[in-house]
Amino acid sequence: MNMTRRNYLKVMSAIPLLGTIAPRIANAQPRTDLIIAVQDNPPQLDPLRLTTNITYRLAASIYDTLIRIDYLNGERLVPGLAESWHQVDPRTWDVVIRKGVHFHDGSVMTTEDVAFTFGPERMLTEGLPGQSISRQFFSVLEKVAAVDESTVRFVTKEADPLFEFRLSNWTSQIISKAAFQKAGNWDKWALSPVGTGPYRVAEVKAGDRIRLVAHDQYWGGQPPFSSLTFKVMPEAASRVNALAAGDAHIITEVTPDQIATIRGHGNLDVVGGPINNIRCVNYGTFGGPLKDVRIRQALNLSIDRESIAKQLFSGMVDVPRGFQWQAYGDMFVENFPMPAYDPDAAKKLLSEAAYSGAPIEYRILANYYTAELDVAQTLQQMWQAVGINVQLKVCENWGQMFAQPNYAIFDGSADMIYPDILGSLWTNYGPDGFIRFEAKSWSNAEFDEIGKKLQTLTDRTERRKLHERVLKIFNEIDPPGTVLYNTPMLYGKRGDIAWLPHRTPMMDFGPFNMPA
Repeated sequence: MNMTRRNYLKVMSAIPLLGTIAPRIANAQPRTDLIIAVQDNPPQLDPLRLTTNITYRLAASIYDTLIRIDYLNGERLVPGLAESWHQVDPRTWDVVIRKGVHFHDGSVMTTEDVAFTFGPERMLTEGLPGQSISRQFFSVLEKVAAVDESTVRFVTKEADPLFEFRLSNWTSQIISKAAFQKAGNWDKWALSPVGTGPYRVAEVKAGDRIRLVAHDQYWGGQPPFSSLTFKVMPEAASRVNALAAGDAHIITEVTPDQIATIRGHGNLDVVGGPINNIRCVNYGTFGGPLKDVRIRQALNLSIDRESIAKQLFSGMVDVPRGFQWQAYGDMFVENFPMPAYDPDAAKKLLSEAAYSGAPIEYRILANYYTAELDVAQTLQQMWQAVGINVQLKVCENWGQMFAQPNYAIFDGSADMIYPDILGSLWTNYGPDGFIRFEAKSWSNAEFDEIGKKLQTLTDRTERRKLHERVLKIFNEIDPPGTVLYNTPMLYGKRGDIAWLPHRTPMMDFGPFNMPA
């Protein structure tokens, strides 16, 4: 069976979100200056420089893509900055842009801006700051050109079964060519990017706040809020206190044990739930004890994931069947085994590996992920129970997390950006992913070969077989880490704030996400 967009688009997994999804309505006046208390902010705002959850959180407010994902209606692909698009031949796509779209500086978006966004001055060129991330998502792109005032033509190196998904997601955010060139360098641009989204960047104060203000010429309608301030409050308790005191309208990274406290205030609520992101730990495999696959397998077998889900998350999260999501649709391998918990088998593997108690460093950030420190301490105890000497190290930043030589365990997560290995595991663990480029912790030749095949493979039966083989590599043959649970993303909010979370790390405050 050949792959089609109709077959590929599937409704997201059936795990219910806390809160109710309803159609959008016009926002009431006057608009609110919204304050969101967050655990951290990204150091800059260029999607070609970062793929972290906290960057994703802000991007939806600043940028738009040619194709939009309708999160309130079954994850459908619908027109965004493009009025329409069609496939000319297996390697060629023509996109007709929407007329009258304004950038944040008041200029009108043209086909030249779209072509420049994907062109060699930003993407794929050796040595550019955006090279690594653009290759994760657009290595298949050969060229892009403005055909006329309405149409942009994309040509891929080979047939790409995922091209529409690429135009709807990360690194496809359209920018102003003139503003990018005027900025003078990538670092200045990253602090004051000019996109078409419902809010424009007004202030970036490192370690403190990022403030966005409404872009009232927004093509999709008036932004519901007059401004958004993402205020950094690293401690979870401080965020809860700020919400209760009225100093914040929404807070991120609520832990399950805080839900009752928040809801104890009559005007506050908790919304959200598991998202299409898997919390995991990663392994530095190029030296030290973790070079031996048996020790990595033992680490995996020592984790009682169900206990973590039940005791630390009150059963609000579940354990995935390996590095995959139900939202893969018919690419989801439903009979793939659940991660095993077998301490005796772990001890046997350690004995076979002649492990003698050499210390293994475990690096975490403490407050980046929900209940991160609690989870890390629980894992440390589970590993020590089978005789693995894991030493916990709390890092201050990602630079310390990825410090070389990286022979450590370190916290991480994997996003499903679109429903395929190429839009999830490949972007993290592939040749241009952060595991290779920054963490420098793992590589696998067979995985790379499978990724190359998937770039152009349209036969769904064969594609599914390769998906399953990757899951086996990640689970037992050469694990780069291991799954823990499906990441929960819970938010505390005031009851009078009309906003809904999606199954992504993004926070969408635009007019397309207005609940009744």
